[in-house]
Amino acid sequence: MSDEEDDELTKWRKERGIPEEEVQRLFSPELRELRLLEKLERRVEENDSESRQRDEEIKRNIEFIVRQQAQFGTDMQQLRETQARSEQKWERTAEGINALLAIAEIHQQEINELRQAQAQAQARTDAQVAEARVRADAKSAETDERLNALINTVERIISERRNGGRKEAEGSDE
Repeated sequence: MSDEEDDELTKWRKERGIPEEEVQRLFSPELRELRLLEKLERRVEENDSESRQRDEEIKRNIEFIVRQQAQFGTDMQQLRETQARSEQKWERTAEGINALLAIAEIHQQEINELRQAQAQAQARTDAQVAEARVRADAKSAETDERLNALINTVERIISERRNGGRKEAEGSDE
């Protein structure tokens, strides 16, 4: 036997109050088996303690995972609700954009109609101005003719007076 085994044996003997002689008598394979059984019992107790600690750690881990899963479920529900609200806002925004696009198309059509009406009005105005110009030109030509006739008449009268006035002055000299 080693010194270590002797020390253990002495300790074991003293713990149980067994005299040294008795140990010598009992120092046999049975005693060895008994010591081995006691060692085995200590190891079983240690393993049991370790097992309980592992079980407690596993329980804590499981509880943590369950809490995390519950939090994850709550977060997912909140995300679903947020997404639903975002989709509703997007739909309203799309509807608003479509309405604005329809209004813009109506305005564009109205602008095109106004341009056409303006072009037609401008064409009428241009035609009226051209017609008025033709009438004004005709009146101007007529006025020019009358004015020329008046001028010719005035010149003839003046010319006749001059000639007539000379004839009278020449006739009185005779």
